[in-house]
This record gives sequence, C-alpha cells and structure tokens, in this order.
Amino acid sequence: MLNRSRQVTCPTCSGTNYWKGNPDPTSALHCRYCENFVTTYDDYIRSAIQHEAEQLLAQFTEARTADDLAYLKRVLAEPEQRLSA
Repeated sequence: MLNRSRQVTCPTCSGTNYWKGNPDPTSALHCRYCENFVTTYDDYIRSAIQHEAEQLLAQFTEARTADDLAYLKRVLAEPEQRLSA
C-alpha cells in the first residue's frame, strides 16, 4: 500500500537518493551527486502519505483529490462539525 522504497529525487539535478537505516524525523537528506539539501525525513514521510492518500481517493472518485484532502483534514480536526448518524 505505502511506497516504502525511500527513493527521493533531487529537485536540483534529478539524481536518485535513498534514506539509509532508520533516520530521525529531523534527519536531512543531501544529494549524493550535487550535495544540495533535498528534504528532511519528516517532510518526506508527510509527502509520501499525502501522495498515497491522493492516489487512494482518486481510485474511488473523480473529484479533485487535493480539495478532498483539505476537506477531510478540516472535518477530522473539528469533530463537532461531523454529522451524527
């Protein structure tokens, strides 16, 4: 379900980079080719989860998934706004 390859493409040179071991959330990944900062592990995980959620929503609906995720976040953040069945 979740892409666990830990493969990250450098936005500067498009080189492929990988996380090694079990990094801390604040661990920074630098490109092994151009040595530029790529991302932190926390940001990488958040991005991977959001991408995965967008793909799952796209399988079940033809709506704009970014808007659906924003709505879902709002509803989950404010339980009093949920409709009771």
